[in-house]
Amino acid sequence: MKVAICDDEKQIRDILSDTVRSVSEDIEIECYSNAESILSQSFDADILLLDIQMPGIDGMEAARKLRASGKNTVIVFVTAIAEQVFNAFDVGAFQYIVKPFNHKKVREIIDKAIIRTEEQTVSEKDNTGTQFIMVKSGGTNRKVVIREITYAEIFNRRIVIHMENKDKIEYYGRISDLENMLGTDFFRVHRAYLINFAYIRSYDSKYVNVGEDEIPVARGKYQELIKAYLLYTTRRECL
Repeated sequence: MKVAICDDEKQIRDILSDTVRSVSEDIEIECYSNAESILSQSFDADILLLDIQMPGIDGMEAARKLRASGKNTVIVFVTAIAEQVFNAFDVGAFQYIVKPFNHKKVREIIDKAIIRTEEQTVSEKDNTGTQFIMVKSGGTNRKVVIREITYAEIFNRRIVIHMENKDKIEYYGRISDLENMLGTDFFRVHRAYLINFAYIRSYDSKYVNVGEDEIPVARGKYQELIKAYLLYTTRRECL
């Protein structure tokens, strides 16, 4: 997850940086002192905290140019004058923060902005009919073929997708959203684990062996697991 902060006042940039870090130390932060810097072709951030009043190109104009370039960065405006945000949503702004800052409110807005970036992950099919999802991992958009996922786990808001080839793909998201996208060939055996039935080697009331890994089964999930796996095998036999 990359958050960019664009404000001509260093003190404001520092305050916002500290607040973002308090949400998660894993977030990458980049700071800019003017709007021209964020309009370069190389600019890439999941979330942008953007001051409206700045010398030269102001934040509103910078946001319009960003949108015109096709970037879907989640924009949160920063302003000392609340009335300035009336035009914010014309450029697809997500939220706004009013100076002086209420740190609790800023944290809440950043949390919601992170969730908004997570919602941009969707399931698609390519021209061969192969179903995949696109996720942003390490600043790069990754195509993840669904049938090659063995299982997924979540911790500290980060999802780790384990692939058939032993690759691991990390991104920020909600495992419930991933569960909905992947469909009935996957099962949530535990609040932190989502498994692909195709890779089950064995299971009992405590653990499921997926590939070489042992996944815990949550209390009360075992009977549901048996029924779901039976339905899965029945579907596969009918194909």
